[in-house]
Order: sequence, then C-alpha cells, then structure tokens
Amino acid sequence: MDSHSFKAKAKALFIASDGSIYPDYLICSGKLIDTQPCPFSQNGRIPSPEPLDPTDPNYNSDKGKPDELCPPCVKQHLANLGHWDGHRGNKYPEELKPLRLFKCSQWFWLVIPGLFHKNPKVIKKRE
Repeated sequence: MDSHSFKAKAKALFIASDGSIYPDYLICSGKLIDTQPCPFSQNGRIPSPEPLDPTDPNYNSDKGKPDELCPPCVKQHLANLGHWDGHRGNKYPEELKPLRLFKCSQWFWLVIPGLFHKNPKVIKKRE
C-alpha cells in the first residue's frame, strides 16, 4: 500500500513483517486481517499517545521513560525505525526512519507520524 495515499489520515502507521506499511484504521479495526477490532482500539483507531507515568500500575520502562509519549496499547519501544532498516531485507521510507518505533500489544510494529525518537515528548504537527 502506498504510504502517501493514507499518511494524512493515519494516526499510526503499522509495519508488516514483509515491510508493507498500513494505516491504523485498517489494523486496529481488524479490517485488514478480517478479525475483530483490537481490544485497545477506539472506534477502530489507535488510542492517542499519552505521557508515560511511572505511578501508573501499567507503566513499564520497556515502553519508554517517564513523560515520553506512548500509545496505551504499546508493549515496548524499539528505538527508531531507521535502526531496523535492512532487517529481514526491508528498506523503509526515509521520512519514517527517524520516527519512534513501537511494538503493540498485538505484536505489530508501528510508528506515530510526528513522534520522533530524538524528542519523544512531543508530536510534531504535520505540514
């Protein structure tokens, strides 16, 4: 799927094991793989990232450091997507490489447009 055709509408971009990129509304809703919606989804979309709170019982340092933004459905952050460029032979679009990479509770990789690994406390507005 062409990442440019859905980039403006997607709250998150999911990276499949073959390197294909899909918008959150196809993955979280269950439409792409013909399943039920993710139990964490909100109206078939990824929940908005929130600052990590170390006093929250669900906090885990694998998700990030306190006050860094993270969707509540995430299990782990995995550096930036560029760190994984070439993994399994996959090459990722340059504009996605600096984004913070997460693994969701359903084990999919995802990035949030505008959430850069170097500054994970703010989401840069899209131009």
